[in-house]
Amino acid sequence: MMRCGIFCLLGMLVPACAGDKTAVRPNDAETPAVHDVESSAPSSSASAAPAAPQSTQAAATPPPVFIDWVRSKLPPNGTATETNGVVTVIATAGLKDTANTIAKAFLNVTDVYLYDDLAAEISKRTAVFPGKKIIIPHLLTEPYKEPEQERMAWPADKALRGIYLGGIYAVHPLQQTLERMQARNMNAIVLDGKDYTGPITYPTKVKVAIDNGAANNPPIADLSRTIRLAHKYGVYVIMRISCFHDPWTSVKTPKLSIQSKFGKPYPIDWLDPTNPDAQQYVFDLMNEEIDLGADEIQLDYVRFPVQKGLGNAVLPPADGSREKVLTAFAHKAHEITQAHHLPLSLDIFGVTTTGTIVDAHNLGQDVGLLGKECEALSPMVYPSHYDKGFLGFSEPGNHPEIISIGTKSGVQRLEKAGDKNVIIRPWLQAFMWRSPEYGPKYLAQETREASKGGGVGWLMWNPGCSYWDAWKALPPIPKK
Repeated sequence: MMRCGIFCLLGMLVPACAGDKTAVRPNDAETPAVHDVESSAPSSSASAAPAAPQSTQAAATPPPVFIDWVRSKLPPNGTATETNGVVTVIATAGLKDTANTIAKAFLNVTDVYLYDDLAAEISKRTAVFPGKKIIIPHLLTEPYKEPEQERMAWPADKALRGIYLGGIYAVHPLQQTLERMQARNMNAIVLDGKDYTGPITYPTKVKVAIDNGAANNPPIADLSRTIRLAHKYGVYVIMRISCFHDPWTSVKTPKLSIQSKFGKPYPIDWLDPTNPDAQQYVFDLMNEEIDLGADEIQLDYVRFPVQKGLGNAVLPPADGSREKVLTAFAHKAHEITQAHHLPLSLDIFGVTTTGTIVDAHNLGQDVGLLGKECEALSPMVYPSHYDKGFLGFSEPGNHPEIISIGTKSGVQRLEKAGDKNVIIRPWLQAFMWRSPEYGPKYLAQETREASKGGGVGWLMWNPGCSYWDAWKALPPIPKK
């Protein structure tokens, strides 16, 4: 999520924040300096990509005795008793306890997602004062699964139909969003693990983030719990990590920043993709998010910067060297996900599917090379991001069929490279920018265009996480 306090609300797009060139550019949001706004490079030949991910649920183990499991989760002021098979949990209020503090401490043994909802329920039932014995409502009826046992696999057809939810949107409106998704047979959410401004969205133990403050005040209090809630609605969770665009860490941990020719950090908000420690930061976050139950890891900003003013930055030459750096990085990331038997997906510029070798060299993104190191590629083929005149369109943003054009081109480049087991799962434009005819019908057509172009599933991007147009574009499916 863009942490700047200005969002798209109720389907109206407004500028996001400084540093994002167009405000609505998504996951990776700068336009490369190329002759068309979207263009890319053919790829090289390849060995077969890894097979599609399988379920990683651990072998069944005898379930723990429920009351013993509950007791293991309680804070010091909690007790659990069992009468005729019914477990009761009681909290003893301390001197400074309120309904809120009790709710936060005991939330993990209830089926309530938000602590303030639990606090409201406690307040309705009883007053809270020192020494008061409080029965905790909405107690779970069985132990929840550990993250490795909880993990979901791709559906048989590999088609995920999802939306992006950043930061706070994974907290307060999440249940309502999941209900709307379930009613429409949408089955995936993309949550930020590290957003594109740098902060980590959940309580992390990764040293770089702790040392530089990126770990402070995360909006998601318990990532595993959030994932379990999504799974309750049949929704698969993709954890997105913004890799090398990181304004926070580039300043707070300057040794990871792109460097200048004068031996100092170059002030462009980027970590150095060639720096082993910058890469390791990403790998550490990947491992942590996998341990916390992520169903899939999605890496964004897996590229080099392409904005103006890079003349004094120390970067590999744009002659194929950048592709080698990023392909090797993706290979190491893929080894991590393969070891845990879950998929890796990579976000890429739409230009990589329709452009020239020059574009691939500048970005370091080659469809054929990256396709060997993941299970899914997600090109940002937003119609609004193409210049006037692209393919003869006077207003490309009014042509949702560009989704199928970019997707088909990506599929063809994978085929040419021999990447048979990776899918194209395009990002769809769920915002109005530079698209006067955008609306629910436009968005509905985008979903059809993704399939028409050979894509497998799709992901919707709205920078303010407002999906009213999506709910209108995809009406609830009648229950049988």
